[in-house]
Amino acid sequence: MGAKARAWVNRGLVVLATAAGVGLILRLPAIATVGKLAILATAALIGGIVAFREIPAFDPLGRVHWRLPRRPTRACAITFDDGPSASTLRVVEILGRHQVKATFFVLAANARRHPDLLRMLAEQGHAVAIHGVTHKKIHRDSEASVEREISTAMTELSALGVQPARLYRPPHGLKSRAALRVARKLGYQLWAWSRGIWDTDRPDPEVLVRRATRFACARMVLLLHDGRGDEEHPDIEPMLAALPRILERLCADGFTFLTLDRA
Repeated sequence: MGAKARAWVNRGLVVLATAAGVGLILRLPAIATVGKLAILATAALIGGIVAFREIPAFDPLGRVHWRLPRRPTRACAITFDDGPSASTLRVVEILGRHQVKATFFVLAANARRHPDLLRMLAEQGHAVAIHGVTHKKIHRDSEASVEREISTAMTELSALGVQPARLYRPPHGLKSRAALRVARKLGYQLWAWSRGIWDTDRPDPEVLVRRATRFACARMVLLLHDGRGDEEHPDIEPMLAALPRILERLCADGFTFLTLDRA
């Protein structure tokens, strides 16, 4: 939900191509029933592995959190990745005007550039969580490497004066069994999202408002960005222009806002 149309088209084409290929093989008369079952099982296994790694919220065992628990109120969560940046102050000012608390998945390298903004997030009641040291993908890394990435980020943020919540969102949402094992070992919840609006592509602000609020539903976890990966001077102007209208529309629709450490 909220992804670019072409992203879903590409995913659909992969699914259709895979299904067509498997269907063609299964129609071959020379393959016995046992062989066909083996092909189906192998295809399902490969498809499951790819989906697990490439689709942030997908995990058949439910170890990845991507929406809020059921509540009697119409609740959602606003989350920001890749910060802090020089623009984080403006994000916080907009959130403050609407009395909204958010969850910030920060990069330790960016926090080193903006330690005062990092501390400001915590002081103003926002949840500070871990996105990594840098924005490098970790889904093909060893368990030791993933543990080093999370532990180093935690240590650096603590040294800057903020004790991060035990929440982790890997860059791009790409995960692995190693990441899940490390998260469990260190006592972290692994978080994805239920709605991303592709704000880092910097489309027109009205496009972002529409993506964020159209079909908005209870338990939604909305992904925005107050940075752009490892960029030192990210341009997030379209998101900043859209954010007040996103919050106004969600508030008008009766949403309340939770941070993920209190979900």
